[in-house]
Amino acid sequence: MRVVSKQILSLVGPIILSALSLLLSFLFIQPLAIFLHPTFNLLSSRGIGKITFTFIVIFQLLLLISLLPKKFLDKLLKINIFFFKEKDFLRKFFGYFIIFFILHSSILFFIFLSGFAKYNPEWGNFTVKLILRTFFGFIATFFLAWTEELIFRGTIFQYFTRKLTNFTSLIITSFIFMFAHNLKNPLDLITKNWKLGLGLFLLGMLLNLIFIDTQKLYTGMGAHAGIVFVKVILRRAPFLLFLPQTYLPFWINKDLRMAPLVHILFIITIIIFVIKNHKKMFK
Repeated sequence: MRVVSKQILSLVGPIILSALSLLLSFLFIQPLAIFLHPTFNLLSSRGIGKITFTFIVIFQLLLLISLLPKKFLDKLLKINIFFFKEKDFLRKFFGYFIIFFILHSSILFFIFLSGFAKYNPEWGNFTVKLILRTFFGFIATFFLAWTEELIFRGTIFQYFTRKLTNFTSLIITSFIFMFAHNLKNPLDLITKNWKLGLGLFLLGMLLNLIFIDTQKLYTGMGAHAGIVFVKVILRRAPFLLFLPQTYLPFWINKDLRMAPLVHILFIITIIIFVIKNHKKMFK
């Protein structure tokens, strides 16, 4: 019993310290940022606030890693940073990017054919400016996917697998991934906004399983970026409009992460990866 308690403390202790450090950093930086600019918010869903908060989280993870053996740090550097030197990096990144970009686009095309979304003739014009904005949107998407995968799959998941099985680590990391998408009110994702919470949890599971399957960060980066980049394009060129939510069936939502149709597709894909990697799940 005492040995188990020590193991739990050694696993949870550094996380609690990192969480407290993150909280103190937030309590210090947020008021200072508001003083400089009243609209600044570290918990915003996008923009400079999210970028700043992401760097704060990465800094806290570095503090967490500093408490661990050097062998673990070397492993994380290899997974999260040194993959840029690997020959297959770009091929596999874009391979997963294209697959998940097509999957996301196919769901939207199916919804369009079903009559629950329509073409928007006033979306704008195909210009050089739009091409440049879309290109910079891809660069931003790449770094978003890299930082999120570095945080969740490349570090947090790896941290838990030091003491726990891949399956247990997968579940814990997926919950953290879900809650991290609404730090203002994380419990909302398991109460009134549970559909979004479920979609984020399933997405987290899928990205974890891709990492377990390939043991490469950049495959999950590609999948993550492929999903997000469709949204980036539609923000810059909104040529597709959903019908008002009241006219949509229960299995479709304007935010696809909340759509039962997408939940089912996630579950099917997750089952395929679990079957493929069943020997690795309880290692």
